[in-house]
Amino acid sequence: MSADKTDIKKYIIRIAIVATISIVASLLVELFSNIKLITMNSDEKGVQDIAFTAERFDKADVIEGKPEEGLEYRSNGEYDAYQGMDCYYIEPDRYVSKLEIEYNNKSAAYFAIVVQYENRFGYLESSIVKDANPIYISRSTVNINKNAKGIWIIPLDNNTPQLENDVQLVSTAVRNVAVFNCFRFIFVMLAVLCAGLLIVLRNIIAKHLEYGFLIVGICAGFIFCLAMPLSRVGWDEETHLRSVYWLDITGSYEYNSFLHDYVDGGVNNLPFEYSTSYEEYKYVRERVNELSTPSDADPVTSHHWGTSGFATFSYVFMAITCNICKLLGVPFGYTYMLLRFTNMIMYITVVFFAVRKLPKGKLIMSAVALMPTPMYLAATISYDTIVTGFLFLGMAYLFYLMLTDKKITWWEYLVFIGGMAYGSSRKSIYIPLILLGVFLPHRIFKDKKQERIMKAGVIVVLLAILSTFVLPALISPSTEGDLRGGTTSHAGQMSAVFSNPLGYADLLLTTMWQHLWDYGIGTPTLDFMAYLGAGSLTYVIVIYLVSITLTSENMVYVQNDKKSRTAEGMPVWLKAMIYFLVFGVMCLIWTSMYLSYTEVGKTTMAGVQGRYYIPLLFPVLYTLSFNKINVNLNKVKYNMTCLIISAFIIFYSIWEILIRQCSL
Repeated sequence: MSADKTDIKKYIIRIAIVATISIVASLLVELFSNIKLITMNSDEKGVQDIAFTAERFDKADVIEGKPEEGLEYRSNGEYDAYQGMDCYYIEPDRYVSKLEIEYNNKSAAYFAIVVQYENRFGYLESSIVKDANPIYISRSTVNINKNAKGIWIIPLDNNTPQLENDVQLVSTAVRNVAVFNCFRFIFVMLAVLCAGLLIVLRNIIAKHLEYGFLIVGICAGFIFCLAMPLSRVGWDEETHLRSVYWLDITGSYEYNSFLHDYVDGGVNNLPFEYSTSYEEYKYVRERVNELSTPSDADPVTSHHWGTSGFATFSYVFMAITCNICKLLGVPFGYTYMLLRFTNMIMYITVVFFAVRKLPKGKLIMSAVALMPTPMYLAATISYDTIVTGFLFLGMAYLFYLMLTDKKITWWEYLVFIGGMAYGSSRKSIYIPLILLGVFLPHRIFKDKKQERIMKAGVIVVLLAILSTFVLPALISPSTEGDLRGGTTSHAGQMSAVFSNPLGYADLLLTTMWQHLWDYGIGTPTLDFMAYLGAGSLTYVIVIYLVSITLTSENMVYVQNDKKSRTAEGMPVWLKAMIYFLVFGVMCLIWTSMYLSYTEVGKTTMAGVQGRYYIPLLFPVLYTLSFNKINVNLNKVKYNMTCLIISAFIIFYSIWEILIRQCSL
């Protein structure tokens, strides 16, 4: 007992040291990030208004090189699109940390900002910054961070062509102010804390890898949700937000016209219109909270609550949070953030228990679950998190039951079929994976009666979930496909498919083969963040996943009839069955999108996205981990190193796509 107390005390001291180091490191980064602004001349500090002139943009004015020495050259055509457009010109002739632009507008303000600056070698260069602002703000703060000689601010057409571009500048100012950036501070603190905890707790993590996953997931997930722009940045996020908001416990939901438009994905909440600086993020949050609060000018209206059919179950966790926020009067901007936190916490918790249950392949599941795209989905309002998280949970229990020597319990059985059913409740195309339950080994059942009942239950759940989308499509196919418009039609597309089934089979297989790499393990599946763009670590991710698949423990030790331990691999027939079902689900994915999102009779297939392949990646990599490669590695160092790589991938992606692009 005394030894245990000593170990606990030792770990507490180490964790305290790591926490202290992480805070000190964050403070040093903040100091370093502001050192230029702190030490610059006092006459350049602060927020200083600067006059602008209205003119037409001429790309010939953007000179690069050293004109005073006769060295002049111009850009290679990147400014051609702006030639002759109305613009506003300012001449700071000083270091510009940030540019503040105030304007009058009734439509969203989009700008292309061309900056001519002096580089570190004393030569003139130029760069361009794109700035797309939501319609409800009239002030933008843009990161420049250059010794700017001249700046051209070019108003662009916005994302709502029905609204005339009426933006007119009121004032411009240079903002050279040292600022304590909470997002940057927390990001550095959590990144250092995460790495430190993985190191000091490496012995515990070697035995219980799920705690390593939990450390990385919580640290990365917190800053992911916190720094995410308060706008529509996830796939169909406005649809999911609306579905969550509708589920009001009182039987009705209330909002003013701004919030109605925002929740409904109207002009107040369009894609690609997100904050591009720390100051702008705070201003957007302030405006969202202000405008979503009912007033005399924008009074509240009440609506009867609505559901989303069978998909309603996928929103339960976020709906609970939303109702609590409404009851407590939490401003909508903070409610939006808390909904994202709820989704992330649910995802991390479910996958934690999935990793814990797996008999092997824990590192593979952890690595896939911590990739940028799955984590991004968890940091937005989406039911994809339910799909991935609970399918992982169901598969973890399934593979445990496949390989264990112990008798199955009803709890394990219910978690298996419940996870698979709940994960497929919104995207029924994944439910065929539950068929693996029919092949559970005889040894785990108490008797034949229990085996028949449990396997029959698997079939019943399969048919019940399939009936929610197969039967309606066959019995009464809709004349419409994509509800957002277009010339799609379920009935018309099915007629085209049945008129030439061999031709459709050829189209299906050819298209699936063409996209196998990208959607199997490429950028669209693992390193893409919807409207915020793609990351740059795809090849690192591929190498990492392949490496851990080949080098992770390739055998599971089970107890044979003589009560001794023997190494057991995965049978070939089971691997073949998994590949067959995964292939079948892939066919369903492409076929469902062809029926719903592709124009009738087209020989191309639209609507499929890489994120649909995420739940399929783990079972494929899991089967490949049962191989003949034997690598004798120190388990403590191996698990620690792999989790640190996972942490690096997700934290780097958060910095590259989110912090640097939206929150500095």
